[in-house]
Amino acid sequence: MPPTQFQREHFGGIYAAILTPLTPDERLDESAFEAFCHTLLDEGQQGLYVTGGTGEAYSIDDTVREKAFRIAARLARSRNRNERIIAHVGGVQTRRACAMATSAAAAGCDAVAAIPPYGGRYTFEELTDYYTALAKATPLPVIVYHVPHANGYDFPRERLSRWLELPNVIGIKFTSHDLFKFERLVTLHPNKVFFSGSDEVLASAVQIGAMGAIGLCYNLVGPLALKIFAAVTRGDMATALAGQSALNAFVEAYFNANSFQAFKMAAAQRNGWSSGRSPAPAAAASLDAITSIITATEAALRVARELK
Repeated sequence: MPPTQFQREHFGGIYAAILTPLTPDERLDESAFEAFCHTLLDEGQQGLYVTGGTGEAYSIDDTVREKAFRIAARLARSRNRNERIIAHVGGVQTRRACAMATSAAAAGCDAVAAIPPYGGRYTFEELTDYYTALAKATPLPVIVYHVPHANGYDFPRERLSRWLELPNVIGIKFTSHDLFKFERLVTLHPNKVFFSGSDEVLASAVQIGAMGAIGLCYNLVGPLALKIFAAVTRGDMATALAGQSALNAFVEAYFNANSFQAFKMAAAQRNGWSSGRSPAPAAAASLDAITSIITATEAALRVARELK
């Protein structure tokens, strides 16, 4: 089977960068997390991206992350629907990222991904060593990361290509509006898996060649993302753009709320979690911000129901 066909079959599709529900004492709310996994996968999402930035990897304990890997992987296996679990294992230390990758493999996850260490203070060669060590530390396929707005690293495509050519690296999560750079990478690496990480350019990224998409918004409006992805795949750009407009209205509402905590607490309300709080020192969101996210969610899901 040609590599691209194999990778499309195994990793193509929509993935929520799943939120991590916590108990008041900041442990994983296991029943809420498991139920939420089922909810997202029942929508038709191809899989889940566990403990990424949206899952608060950098503020939850490693024991919480490892438990989330185990629950998600076990659940996906039990469903027997070829749903994939991508474990985000990134850390500020290479040793920590490698340890998380070992845990993800032991849990039965299908791939690992890792954001470069935050701070913008490492050289490209240091970050290349980070990814090289990670790829050697796990038998799982590795997905590298481009997210310049979050970590300060905006490398040219020639350098991102070097990461894509590392042994055991199968693809990249590309979280940027620079679709010129994205298209050049897709063209240069036809056998790699490209995930769009910017929800607001989903339709364009898939049209250019993204095989999948990983996003925050898909925790609440996954059905809309699925409609956009399907429309682009069948060449129905009118439907795809109508869906993208609705998705962008949701993204705009989130930006206007200016609160990740409001997003998480809106998800908590919609899914019946006992708590939507993030680890301290995160403060509770205002009721107005939460209500605005819920209202925007309902509007986006109405559009999703109307689209073909």
